[in-house]
Amino acid sequence: MKKTVTQLSWIILLGISLCVSCKPKEEQETPIEGEEELVVMTSPLPQDVLPSCVVDSTSFNSWFESGKATENGMVNAANSVTFTHQNNCDFYKWSQQMFLWITSPTKASGKRVFESPVFYTVSTAFDRNERKLIPHTPGMILSAMPTIEKSVNNHNDSEEGQATGDALMSKDSAMVYYITMVNDVYAEFLSAVSEGKMGGKQFPTTQAELDSIVNYATTKGIKLPDANALAMEIKTSWVEASTISETELANYVVIDAYIPTYDKTPTKWTILNKSVKTKLALLGVHIVGSAAGHPEMIWSTFEHQNNAPSLSYSYLDKNNQVQKVAADTSGNWVLNSNPKDTVNINISHMKFKGDSIYSNFKGAPANNTISPSNSTKTKPWGVANVGVPNPENATAAASNSQVISINNSVFNQLPGNDVRKNYYLIGSTWTDSGLPPTGTSYAATNTGSGVAIGTSQLANSTMETYAQNGTAYNQYGSCFACHSGSTPTNNPNSISHVYSDILAWKKQSGTITSKKK
Repeated sequence: MKKTVTQLSWIILLGISLCVSCKPKEEQETPIEGEEELVVMTSPLPQDVLPSCVVDSTSFNSWFESGKATENGMVNAANSVTFTHQNNCDFYKWSQQMFLWITSPTKASGKRVFESPVFYTVSTAFDRNERKLIPHTPGMILSAMPTIEKSVNNHNDSEEGQATGDALMSKDSAMVYYITMVNDVYAEFLSAVSEGKMGGKQFPTTQAELDSIVNYATTKGIKLPDANALAMEIKTSWVEASTISETELANYVVIDAYIPTYDKTPTKWTILNKSVKTKLALLGVHIVGSAAGHPEMIWSTFEHQNNAPSLSYSYLDKNNQVQKVAADTSGNWVLNSNPKDTVNINISHMKFKGDSIYSNFKGAPANNTISPSNSTKTKPWGVANVGVPNPENATAAASNSQVISINNSVFNQLPGNDVRKNYYLIGSTWTDSGLPPTGTSYAATNTGSGVAIGTSQLANSTMETYAQNGTAYNQYGSCFACHSGSTPTNNPNSISHVYSDILAWKKQSGTITSKKK
């Protein structure tokens, strides 16, 4: 018999375009295997979870530039060139270190690493549906957009915002904004391919390939200070900081940014040719990067703990017993004003086309307007409630435990009030041995080469809000459903939605990067 109690007033959970099926279909919550009752919760995350994925203190301290974990301290990029793995946990450790790195404050300006010259902003489409790289220069302020519609493999895809071409609002009617970025290794690799200096059949994964990129960059006077990170693409989601309470705002990564202005009606917002400066609070991050043996890239996602409620999930406790956590039905969430309703969730109220956000579209709610919808995480830790999620974990509870365990391990070792304690790793996915992705997710009946493994039903409540596919397994519920070719391939044109667009701009302009000091 499982121990039972009332759930706390709220249980914080959270949910690479970077992830999940392009065909949304929400379903009502389904039962969890063998579970009937609820476990005691004394923390936002279960503290009695089986410690099946932990980072030891020596390794954790080595992540920090100073050699010791410090509050909001600078973290080094994970070494993707020497990446080795024995189990799922090694992918989750890589993901955690990369998140701590990109969100580290830099010494020079106090800005975060993703704001530094190590990264470039990927522009929205312009002219011939090309996209360009905007170098991050000292003092530069980033620009964010609500979404952008573009063509990928002859179908519309919203790379900048939602995976489904929708727009998203917070419960306070504040638009959610997005910024897509790539790092300098990605940029120089693409530039070298454009000039015929490299073959470009897959993203770099070896020291020899990295050496070629570094040497190429050197000929242009460019240094790659974190080259061992290899090629990275990140996508971030934001909400205006003014909509977060003053007491809560200290728990968010906050940046200055430009956002668009609109000509507004109840059913249509049209973007004007004018932007305003504001402060944005970070809601979510997709981190995608190549690593040794993985040209298909590792796909990970993080969310702020207050984004949205979640439906129930199970985990293994320290006695290896299955425990169940009930759905969140209370609490103060950024993207949900009525957590008690676990049925009428993740219903899109807005679409984006051209330069406008509009509420009148096929399938929209009756009398629909530009307005918030109630967002909920249907698969809180990236796997379906029922079934075998990956070759290592026989149950959802086992998989969930690994992700919860690594979160607890990191949070318990981050000193003081490190703001990064408020962002959870939801999970990571990849393919066995880096084989070209088929676009499908692992299941007991789908074990062939190239299927997505790890947390293979991964979604972020701010980026795949309407493409979570409910609680049940969906064959096309992985990041690779959208980030793969009709024929399995690791070609960057299929893996990354922005690669070919940037390459088109590169060939037209002849330049892709600016010299960094």
